[in-house]
Amino acid sequence: MSIHHHPDQEPLLTPPSQTWGELAPEGGLARVLRVVLGDRVVSFPITELRRWEHVVGNPETLVIRAGAECVRLEGRKLTQIREALDNSKLIEVRQNTSSPSVRSGPSIRRITLEKRE
Repeated sequence: MSIHHHPDQEPLLTPPSQTWGELAPEGGLARVLRVVLGDRVVSFPITELRRWEHVVGNPETLVIRAGAECVRLEGRKLTQIREALDNSKLIEVRQNTSSPSVRSGPSIRRITLEKRE
């Protein structure tokens, strides 16, 4: 009996989802960016994203300008999220709830949504 995956069959287990968000599947592109806040979910068409800026520090920040609003992510190891934006792969972002020692990827401590003037 073999435990190797056969290329013509679907895998038995799906890869674990990211605790910080969701990426487009291989070969796909994001059409919207969903921002999951504590009390609501806000979606922006990808065409509305004008600029994003990743500032390294403690905490790191990733500021995304979308239309008349500004989405601010605060956390650590946000490079993977910025790269997903660069490649039109980022579908959803949300705060992490698991302990930082358990995960090795990005950690989003806070998400704020602000109107720009």
